[in-house]
Amino acid sequence: MKKQLKRHIKNAEATLSDLSMTVDLVESERERFGHIDDGELYDRRTFVQTSRERIDKCRREMSSETVKSKTMADERAMAARRVGDMGARTQAEQETTEFVVDTRAQAQMMMHQQDEALDDLDVAVSRVGNMAGEIHEEIGQQNKMRCELDEDLADAEEKLGMVMGKLGKLLKTKNKCQLGTILILCLIVLILFFLVIYT
Repeated sequence: MKKQLKRHIKNAEATLSDLSMTVDLVESERERFGHIDDGELYDRRTFVQTSRERIDKCRREMSSETVKSKTMADERAMAARRVGDMGARTQAEQETTEFVVDTRAQAQMMMHQQDEALDDLDVAVSRVGNMAGEIHEEIGQQNKMRCELDEDLADAEEKLGMVMGKLGKLLKTKNKCQLGTILILCLIVLILFFLVIYT
């Protein structure tokens, strides 16, 4: 029952996490969700917080000393049923039988604790895997943006090189009209350069 309860709690936490993300999305993009008023949004946020508190309370109660002692008593009773009295006739044989029962119960408890630790480790590994996937996706998007920026800069550099080549030809003259044209073209090139960078 404890394993089933832990599984249900994990499912509830996953669903609650999805609900919390949905509420955050609605709060961050209010213009898209105009049909949800502030009162309803507040109720949903309160529901998420209350549910999270209840789940935390369940987790604390599951790991309380009362539950641990009850589980130990149940394991001891199961071990006693399996072992039986082992034909014990004397006090020493009964003590040996009780020692075997206690040892088996403790071994079962340790195995359950190891199972719980492995389950927690599985959850942590899954969480790390999800984070790694999100990081990979983010890096892919940033690489794509960097490649697009490199292409834009290469195009701008090529165009600037062409303009500078033509400008070099024009600078060989001493005509005032051509020098004025060069200055105006330089100004236009600078404006175009900034437009390419900022668009």
